[in-house]
Amino acid sequence: MSKKHKKSRDASREPHFAVVLSDTDNDLRAVQYALNIVGLCNKQGEWRKDIRGIRVIHTGDWLNKWDPSLEMIDYFIHLERTAPKGCGLTILNGNHELEILHRVEQGIYSHLGEKRVKFIRGRDLLHVFGKTLFLHGYPTLHLLRFLLQIREEKKELNVFNERVRKAFYEGDHALFRKEEGKVLMGNIKKARLYYQERSHDGEKRGVKLSRLLKELDINTVVHGHRPNILVQKDETIEMETPGIRIVNNDNQPKKSLLGAAIVDRKGEVYFVNTREMYWQGGEEKFKKMIRDILKIRP
Repeated sequence: MSKKHKKSRDASREPHFAVVLSDTDNDLRAVQYALNIVGLCNKQGEWRKDIRGIRVIHTGDWLNKWDPSLEMIDYFIHLERTAPKGCGLTILNGNHELEILHRVEQGIYSHLGEKRVKFIRGRDLLHVFGKTLFLHGYPTLHLLRFLLQIREEKKELNVFNERVRKAFYEGDHALFRKEEGKVLMGNIKKARLYYQERSHDGEKRGVKLSRLLKELDINTVVHGHRPNILVQKDETIEMETPGIRIVNNDNQPKKSLLGAAIVDRKGEVYFVNTREMYWQGGEEKFKKMIRDILKIRP
């Protein structure tokens, strides 16, 4: 079999859609409700066996850093283990999970147990799906230069996670290069101001960021970290990041009860929240619309 034919066959197996959760903060009910609404799981939170071609992505802060839920960790371990063929689960670590790991190393949260700690430590910091970059916070120039270096080595962008895992979770420094970690995580407090500032060469950071993302063949960024008021916020700021769509998917699902996004490989985004449900005329009509997009049978 030729390499070209094998590559095309492997590509056909890749998920066509991502269902994206953000900042669920220990709330198992919100996770399972969203997965049921979009048609991936039944009301008990178990995968439907007829699902194909969909990846679930969580952009971080899936745990509460002050009281991490054993039930939440165990559910994601189970969901990852039981994913149907052609589907998958990608859980990213946010600042909450990194803080938990930091405390584990200090002898706190020993009740989590080795298996759960290993699962948290094994999560990624970003994921690239089609033309979309998923991460916990806003993308920084520092991060994108790192990704561009990987691309220039002719490697997949998700190789980033392997390198960061070695740098932050292994060896003498073991995770606690905290300032560097914040830069890579995109810990930007005021995104508009950050992207408006000019670099030493006089070019605005947002313009430079847009150019770097386009070089990486990315047109959409989906993140969490900064809470919105009960609905997702589409932060397409043309003046700051021309040609790049930046979506804040943190609509505080613990309060709104429903928060998710659907993203296809081209970077098209559909929101799953209570306002969208209301506009569609209620839960049943909304379910039908979402499942039509995902090509899921009722």
